[in-house]
Amino acid sequence: MPTAAAPCANLLAASKLRPFPSVALRLMTLLQKDMISLTEVGRVLETDAALSATVLRAANSPLFMARNEIKSIPLALAMLGMERVSLLTLTAAVLHTLPSSVNRDYTRAWWRHNLAAALVSKQLAPHNMVAEYCYMCGMLHSVGQLLLFEAFPARYDRLLEEAAAAGPNLLASERDAFGADHCQLGAALLKKWNIPDEMVDAAANYCDPVHARSKATGLVHTACVVADHLGFAVKPQLCLPVEELPTPAQETLKNESFCLEITQKVEAIECNLIG
Repeated sequence: MPTAAAPCANLLAASKLRPFPSVALRLMTLLQKDMISLTEVGRVLETDAALSATVLRAANSPLFMARNEIKSIPLALAMLGMERVSLLTLTAAVLHTLPSSVNRDYTRAWWRHNLAAALVSKQLAPHNMVAEYCYMCGMLHSVGQLLLFEAFPARYDRLLEEAAAAGPNLLASERDAFGADHCQLGAALLKKWNIPDEMVDAAANYCDPVHARSKATGLVHTACVVADHLGFAVKPQLCLPVEELPTPAQETLKNESFCLEITQKVEAIECNLIG
């Protein structure tokens, strides 16, 4: 198979995607530490006024039912906890990267799918894995699609519709049409952004986790299947019957309360962050 290095490099060079916010990268580094204080997190978040404002708007939404208005990041951390505020920040950071030049319907469907996959990945994470990292692996797993939406909006939209309707191998179709698939592109983009290796691996291998180096990639694979079945596919598609899915996806989808919780969280977070 021809190398995808040249098409990846060309698309990365031409892309106008905004870089991943440095405050989010610093937060990811903090989350790797065994001991992390609210003060450390607060100091990092307060260095980005725009991102902090987005987080505070969401923190004051009905989703979190705060008794009093939350007017600062330290207060948000005290009232909502570090995990909720960190995940809100990382989710808002992904929103920040969405290209304004691309049809909003495309990017919104993409974001909803990745948010659903992120929430499922976090919930499925075992105790020996950092849940926030699993969440971000899900949140960024198909980021390479943003490059294709940006470079070939109408053409890539048609390709996704054909793949959803006929069920061909999406990655092969992307390579035939563009010289590289979204997994190759996503991994290259995340490396350029200096995103941690676990998230690069999820982007590169979530479609075929047999080749994965990170355990989180397998979680993301399952989470994507679950997200599609819950109606959060980037394009509406025919899904396999639940009974024909891999066991982890079957067990997750058969938990009706879990599926309802994920659906409600996607809708609530979308409403509070996007409006």
